Amino acid sequence: MKFLIFLSVLILSGIVLADTPFNIDKFHASQEAGEKILLHFHADWCPTCKAQKKVLAQFESSGNLNKIKVYAVDYDKETDFEKEMKVTAQSTFITFFGKVEVERNSGVTNSDKIKTLIANLSNMTLSDQLVLMQKLSLEKIPPEAVKIMKDATDKLRSEQLALKALKVGQKMPDFTLPDANGKNLNLKTLLKNGPVILIFYRGSWCPYCNAQLSNYQQHLGDFKSKGANLVAISPEKPDLAVLMAEKKKLEFPILTDKNNTLAKKFGLVFAVTPELKQIYTNFGIDLEKSQGNADWRLPIPATYVVGKDGKITYAHVDPDYTKRANPEEIMAVLK
Repeated sequence: MKFLIFLSVLILSGIVLADTPFNIDKFHASQEAGEKILLHFHADWCPTCKAQKKVLAQFESSGNLNKIKVYAVDYDKETDFEKEMKVTAQSTFITFFGKVEVERNSGVTNSDKIKTLIANLSNMTLSDQLVLMQKLSLEKIPPEAVKIMKDATDKLRSEQLALKALKVGQKMPDFTLPDANGKNLNLKTLLKNGPVILIFYRGSWCPYCNAQLSNYQQHLGDFKSKGANLVAISPEKPDLAVLMAEKKKLEFPILTDKNNTLAKKFGLVFAVTPELKQIYTNFGIDLEKSQGNADWRLPIPATYVVGKDGKITYAHVDPDYTKRANPEEIMAVLK
């Protein structure tokens, strides 16, 4: 009876049991949602695997896995997935933050070492994830393209665009923008319910923007517990916002800022250089198609918190598109 009660608590709390059968679609869905993931490759005949399962069960019962999705992968059955993951031995742990691999270890049964592996993942912030993403990206992108992208960021810094953007203490301009379903949302109306968190992002084609939105979705309950509403704003067309929201399972509004009209009021908009435009085109990114205009302009990624009085209480604006505000910083402001 006690075990059944314990099992019910785990299920209701959303914790994934360590011996839950592996499902590749659920695993990919967890990656798309930007969740923290622990893969445990095991075999029924493996004594080391059994010892690892026991340690994981202990960690689950103590709550150490509350924010981690654990997938148990049968080493004898999931051969294709093992090749994809380059796993050559059972009793292997691999941790992911979204689509980014963080760490892997084979054969370890020491509870302290496993706890460290889990703690390393649990303690990772959005910034940590983005650093790993950038490292992997630099390994895949041609050096000449990397230089052009870096030069474009340096140009924005030299123009001090971020320093000219709206700052803490300033009044946030009121706005009314349509969400992905065509419903208009107004800032003053949102502020009646509490502070508002605004994210300006470049588009669904941007992996760093996707990572931020997924990460903020993971913290949506924390934001709401402080009475705050979360809203994302992009120059992309609504149909693309719908597709992304569905894919990422986002539960907060995504508003369309056509022609970057609102972003211009914040001082965030810049023109993509011809060299960068060519790089984007080579990557299959077409801003004219995704935004519905020929301007090829983007907002600097920015995150704001505005209080009920309409004044900005937090601002994170950085010309480096790989840098984003950590939700923990926002929670500190909301407190």
